[in-house]
Amino acid sequence: MVGFFRSGNLASRVFDRQFLSPRPGATVNTVRQFYENLVPSYTIYDIDCPDYSFRKFTDDGKYLVAFSRNHQDLIVYRPIWLTFSCHEECDSHDLPANAERFESFFKQLYSISLASSNEYICEDFFLYMECHQYGLFATSTARSNESSVTEGAIHGVPSIEKITFYLVRLEDGAILDEKAFCNDFINLAHSIGAYLYEDLVCIVSLRYQTIHVLQIRDSGSLVEVRRIGAFCREDDELFLYSHGQAAQGSSFLPGIKQRLLSFIFHKTWNEEPDQALRVQHLKKKFYFHFQDYVDLIIWKVQFLDRHHLFIKFGSVNGRVTRSTDQNLAFFAVYNMETTEIVSLYQNSSEELYSLFEHYYDHFHANPQNSLHEKFISSNPNSVHALDQLRTIKSKASSPSQFVKKMMASLPYTCQSQSPSPYFDLSIFRYDEKLFSAIDRHRHCTEHPIKFISVRQPNVVKFKIKPGSDSGASDSRGKRISSLFHPFFPLALSIQQTNMQPTVVNVHFRR
Repeated sequence: MVGFFRSGNLASRVFDRQFLSPRPGATVNTVRQFYENLVPSYTIYDIDCPDYSFRKFTDDGKYLVAFSRNHQDLIVYRPIWLTFSCHEECDSHDLPANAERFESFFKQLYSISLASSNEYICEDFFLYMECHQYGLFATSTARSNESSVTEGAIHGVPSIEKITFYLVRLEDGAILDEKAFCNDFINLAHSIGAYLYEDLVCIVSLRYQTIHVLQIRDSGSLVEVRRIGAFCREDDELFLYSHGQAAQGSSFLPGIKQRLLSFIFHKTWNEEPDQALRVQHLKKKFYFHFQDYVDLIIWKVQFLDRHHLFIKFGSVNGRVTRSTDQNLAFFAVYNMETTEIVSLYQNSSEELYSLFEHYYDHFHANPQNSLHEKFISSNPNSVHALDQLRTIKSKASSPSQFVKKMMASLPYTCQSQSPSPYFDLSIFRYDEKLFSAIDRHRHCTEHPIKFISVRQPNVVKFKIKPGSDSGASDSRGKRISSLFHPFFPLALSIQQTNMQPTVVNVHFRR
C-alpha cells in the first residue's frame, strides 16, 4: 500500500529513491515509474518543419529517420532538447517565436540520395542495427501485376523489376553496401519481408519462394550465407548435377516443400498406432489434402534464434493482400543447420495460441535489442497486457476465429513496436483503437487521446491532440501516426490528409 500511495510530486519521488532500494532485477521498472511525472505537457501545433515523411526514432534514441516527399532522399536528424532563456519566470511566458521551429528540437545531420530516377524509397521499410548504428533501407521500381511467366516463379505473385537494399551508417550517411533483387517480389510494407536478428537478416522472396539469409559483417558488407527454397543444403544442387538429374530439376518439389510434406507424413503416420487402420488414416488426413499441402507457399519468416526460423505457409489463392490472414495457414519451426522442420502448427491451433500467450517475448527476442525495447509491454511480462488479451478473448463470439485472429500477427514483424515508456501498460492506459505502440497509421479522431495513470485511474496525465489547434474538425479522410522518443518526454504526431500539407505537432515536457 505504501507503493500505491507514493507521491505524485517529482522532487519527492527523487528523495524517496535515495532511501528506498528496488527489489533485485526491478531497477529499470522502478525507474520507469518516474515517467508518471515526466510527461509531454506542452504542444506546439503545426510546427514549422520541412515537408518530409518522418519514419521513426531509432530504438537507442540517437536518430530520427525521414524521407523526402519524392521518395528519393534519406534525411537523418539528431534529437536535441529545446533551450531558451527568459528575463522573468519562464513558465509564465509563451515560447519565443524562434523556439517554435523544428530545428529547435532536431538537428539535421545529412541528406543523401538513395534512389535513382526510376526507383523509389520504400518509406515503410527500415531496420536498425544498434550495435553498429547501421540502418537497412530499401528502394524499388514500380510494381507490375502483369509479370511474365518465369521458371520457378509463383503464378499470381506480382513482379518488381528491381528491389535494392542499402546498408547505411547512420552516424555519417555512408552507404556501406547494397544487395539487389531483380524481377522479384518482396513485401516491403512495414518491413514484413525482412527480419533482423543480431547480425543476420532474412529476406523472403515471395515470387521465387526463397529465404535469403544475409550476414552484416563488422566492416559493413552484406554477405549471403544461406539460401533456403529450391535447395536446403549448400551442396544439394551439386548433388543433383553429379547424379545427372539437374535437367529434370523442374519436376522436383522445392527442398523446403519436401521437408514440409515429410514432416506432415510422419506426423500423420504416428497418429494412428494400429497398423491395420494406418493406411486409411493416411488416405484421409494426408493424401486427400496432398495437393493443398503442395500448393502452400511461404508468406512470412522470422528468426527465433541464430539456428531456427519461424515460417508461415499459406494458400497461394490469398495473393499479396491482407486477406491472407483469414485463410488456412501453417506455422513451421525450421532448423537451418539440420534442414529439418522441428514442429508444425495450424493457425487455429490452441497449442500455438498457448505458446503465444505465455511466451510471446520469445517470438521477438533479440540479444541486441536496446535496454528500452526489452521492456515493451507483452502478455508474459505485464499482467495488464495479459488481462487485456483475456478480456478480448472472453468477448470473442468464436474461439477458433479468435485464435486465427491472434495468429495473424505471427511471425512477429521486426522492430514494429515503440519502446517508449508512455506505451507501458503498467504505467498508462489509453485507447489502443486510437493510439498504439505498433507502428501503423490510424484514422484521425476529433478528440485528444488521453493517457491515464494506472495507479490513479481518474487522473489524466497528458493528452495528445493531432492536427491543428483550431478545435474539432472533420476527421474524415485523415490519418495520424505517432513517433515517440524511446526515453525522452518527446513525441511527434503527424496528420496526413489527401492533397493537403502534412500537419506535424511536437509534444514535449516544458
